[in-house]
Amino acid sequence: MMHTPYNSQHIPPQAPGNQQGFWSQMARKGVHFPFTRNNHHVPEKVLLSRKPSELKTLNPSEGGYNECQIRDITFPWWGLAYFYAVTFAKGIALYIMPLAFILLGVIYLVTDISQQSSIDILTILFYILIPCLFIWWSFSFFNGKLPIKTLFSLSRETGMITLYGFGNKVRFSHPFVEFDCYLTTAPTPQGFINYHMFLVHRYNGYKHGVPIGRFINGSRDLEEYKRLWNMIQAYMDVSQPLPDIPMNEPFRHKDSTTVAYDKAHHRKPDFWFSMDDEEFEQEVAKIVKKQNTEPPLGEVIPITITASTEIRSNTTSV
Repeated sequence: MMHTPYNSQHIPPQAPGNQQGFWSQMARKGVHFPFTRNNHHVPEKVLLSRKPSELKTLNPSEGGYNECQIRDITFPWWGLAYFYAVTFAKGIALYIMPLAFILLGVIYLVTDISQQSSIDILTILFYILIPCLFIWWSFSFFNGKLPIKTLFSLSRETGMITLYGFGNKVRFSHPFVEFDCYLTTAPTPQGFINYHMFLVHRYNGYKHGVPIGRFINGSRDLEEYKRLWNMIQAYMDVSQPLPDIPMNEPFRHKDSTTVAYDKAHHRKPDFWFSMDDEEFEQEVAKIVKKQNTEPPLGEVIPITITASTEIRSNTTSV
């Protein structure tokens, strides 16, 4: 099946949404972000997610991110449980246990605790430390070998947005232009507001949305989510260059639109990778300062609405 990439200069007429399904209706009670022109804004959290010194050591073909598509990946549930166990074990081995040993030494020196009691406590500490060290060490063996689960993918090449379910099976796959972007809020137990951003399909009452807010998960800055929506639109739009973020540096020369843009604007091919970390942080600070003086989203793109339903011939779902 042939799919047409998203092009903001030539958006086909769209049918009005049917807004069916309970979850779909609830999501639409959030803040709606319309399709907008690219103003080249990107979230600060994305810019700072990886420094050039870190990216230079990575294989650009890994991680599900390139000039053709973005795959948001994670571990399966048991892989996540193992990862958190490793993190917990590392924290205990590096921080808690040394403090416990020091505290035991101080108690032994300044109190009248018996030698046998001290030995018993020391034995318990070793019973805790040794499994933690083993779990932490095991990660060096399994790291890079754990299976990866794809949550969703954004394809610049085909213009399709795909959500995956259990066993990496496709839940649905539809053209980018058929989705509406909504930002929902939920209070935390501490009284803060958590933002969640989803792409909601306009014509089906799916009980799942595409959680694109994961790219800046945990941010409580509303403007950052608007810039994220701008960045995602720019990535999907073949009439626009790839977003100018460090992660895209290895792929810019592979995208024809980006190559033409970089040539016209005299952008250095290694703009980000030529910097050391200090220069990188200074450059990001300059970008953030400039963005904060401008609207986070560009001009709204008018989309023609038609009563025809034939425009949705290139959608698939499972």
